[in-house]
Amino acid sequence: PAPSAPASSRPQPTGAPADGAAWRPGVTYKVGDVVTYEGTRYRCRQGHTTIRSWEPVFTPALWLAL
Repeated sequence: PAPSAPASSRPQPTGAPADGAAWRPGVTYKVGDVVTYEGTRYRCRQGHTTIRSWEPVFTPALWLAL
């Protein structure tokens, strides 16, 4: 069998959760994804991978409150 590539030690972004799921850091969101943060739903305006401090309430360029 062919050798496999070594596993990366860096955490990899995960796919976006189900529509309206809680916002989390380390998740890759695409335009149109909907998340919930502190009881408010938000729609993703621009594809990105989240990091702490990019919560929807602080990043209106990335998230539109619904």
